[in-house]
Amino acid sequence: MSKFTPNAICLLTALLSVLSTAGQSSTKKAPQFPPPAFGKVEVWDSTLAKAKKENKWVFIDCYTDWCGWCKIMDQKNFADTQVQNKMNSFLNSYSLEMEKDDLGKLLRFHFGINGFPSFLIFNGDGDFIGSYFGYSEKGPWLNYLDSMQQLKESTAGKGKYKRPGLPPISASNIPDWFREYILNKNFSIFEDTTSTGFINRFKEVTDPFQQMALYSIAPYRCDETLAKQWLAREAMYDSLFGHDWTKSTAYKLFGHQVQHSVEVQNEAQFQWALRELLKRSEYPEFDKPSQYMEWYKKRGEWSRYVASFDEMAAKINSSGLNSVAWEIFQSCDDTKILKKAIEYSSMSIEKTPNWAYYDTRANLYYKLGNFTAAQENASEAIRLGTAAGENISNTQALMSKINVALPKSPNKKGK
Repeated sequence: MSKFTPNAICLLTALLSVLSTAGQSSTKKAPQFPPPAFGKVEVWDSTLAKAKKENKWVFIDCYTDWCGWCKIMDQKNFADTQVQNKMNSFLNSYSLEMEKDDLGKLLRFHFGINGFPSFLIFNGDGDFIGSYFGYSEKGPWLNYLDSMQQLKESTAGKGKYKRPGLPPISASNIPDWFREYILNKNFSIFEDTTSTGFINRFKEVTDPFQQMALYSIAPYRCDETLAKQWLAREAMYDSLFGHDWTKSTAYKLFGHQVQHSVEVQNEAQFQWALRELLKRSEYPEFDKPSQYMEWYKKRGEWSRYVASFDEMAAKINSSGLNSVAWEIFQSCDDTKILKKAIEYSSMSIEKTPNWAYYDTRANLYYKLGNFTAAQENASEAIRLGTAAGENISNTQALMSKINVALPKSPNKKGK
């Protein structure tokens, strides 16, 4: 069966990228995005029959109207001729708004879609092959499509995707108390997360499919008791829904347990949840240091933070490197750590000369008091940002501060 989750390195990069959005998000004029990449599913059974007749699989682009990364996926991948040719060779593709389209709402619950974009694949018999979560660059996306095509050709017609615990797609399979949320976008059930709220309602659910769906779609609402309940039932979920699906769901579940333990600074829970997470990780060599980074950041232990990041920095892309450098700039005043951030910033620039990355390095040099280097980097950031049509007002404001500081202070080396 297919891997249910995308490359963990991509997940880490996405996580790290969030750190930089507050200070460096692009604010250039919003482009006019085209409509969703593919047509809608009219009748599910007819869609499956068509795919079976044509010996293709069904691909569902799960999006929402408010999802920016969904639109970027449309622009950068689905509008690309090479990607289109690859997908059309073995897939019939459709787009569904997961909060508005009736079938989209049902698929969202049945397959635990709690982030966008997400992508589902079925064979012509309606068997669930697997899914991919999150935005992907063209290269990794083509690699994923290649793996799916090879999977299809090697297993077509062999019945390997039967999941005996998965009922027909129907609103009747959704718990009554959860139906208002998933079908009508009524968030009121989440307002009370005490012992009388979501957790207790979840604990009353006895149907394995409904349990599986709730774990998939709302892992961030589960407490430690529900996580331990999962462990007691995981073998049953494996037999009913397939190891690929349960492994992915458990990865999300214990990832949120790790995050919660970081927030409340419960070290025993952190160590327990991290062990369970790493058991289900495709790339533990990345997950382990990245989770420790969050733990050390919360505690303000920046030396340990950068030591953890150093374990994987050479394999992180430019966006991830820049995000860590920016996080340090915003949160840390230790000169030694700021110099490490300049190393990460320089690595990001070496990989991808980008206005935002030069802006990061300019800010770091300014914070260290090396105003000459700060001026050089800010100037380059302005040049690149202007050429790319970015809003460079923050960099221009930084340049004004640098220009004021330069005459008043001798040049200090920040490296």
